Amino acid sequence: MFTSPDQQQQLELIVHLLAKLYVVLDLLPDACPLCNKALTHDAECPILLAWSLLDETQQEDARVAVRAVALSIGCDDSFTDPVTH
Repeated sequence: MFTSPDQQQQLELIVHLLAKLYVVLDLLPDACPLCNKALTHDAECPILLAWSLLDETQQEDARVAVRAVALSIGCDDSFTDPVTH
């Protein structure tokens, strides 16, 4: 389908970016901007398709990358420790 290694790398980058968007959208209560479904995705949603193309290790890497960015800019409250020390 893709004739050059550059095209293959571009496709892989797009898939990984869409998969990271999947993680971000899972953290938000808003509807998906592509398929307009809240809390779930349409079966033909490109974000869900990209996510399904990743293996479990790649999915976890995407989750870690998104969480790292969220923590670095102070936007992720889901990781605060609920126990008062």
